[in-house]
Amino acid sequence: MKFTVVDLGRDYPGRIGDFADARNSFIKNLPDGEYVLFVDSDEEAPKMLLDYIGRLKPQFPYYWVRRVELVNNKYVPVFNPNYNGKLCSNKIRFVGRVHEIITPREPHGVIDIPIIHNHSGPASYSGGAQSMLKLGLLKVREVVRGW
Repeated sequence: MKFTVVDLGRDYPGRIGDFADARNSFIKNLPDGEYVLFVDSDEEAPKMLLDYIGRLKPQFPYYWVRRVELVNNKYVPVFNPNYNGKLCSNKIRFVGRVHEIITPREPHGVIDIPIIHNHSGPASYSGGAQSMLKLGLLKVREVVRGW
């Protein structure tokens, strides 16, 4: 598969006000059959993943890639497992300014070799047990919906 890696924080010109628009700016003019692997500045795409993608025969407009979630170098079970639409062709678009989603959602492929996301600094979910319960319920919703 022909693909490029895009780090939004590094590669997007200017300040990002709308994350969907920022991601769409990289995929809207892609030639057919080419993909973008989106990584955030606090994520790492291991060589094993990059090698796998390089050998992949494109079959879907985009691929969910497993993401291992760490907070300050620690594994947090409630945030895992997690999949994100990270490997994208020109056949999809992102919608939503923050926490954007992909349309159309189906069809998509799945890649289990993970991107590693390490959120460093204060956690945005600091409400103790109540926040953990809310995150747990959101995770259950994702699993039930098949996300």
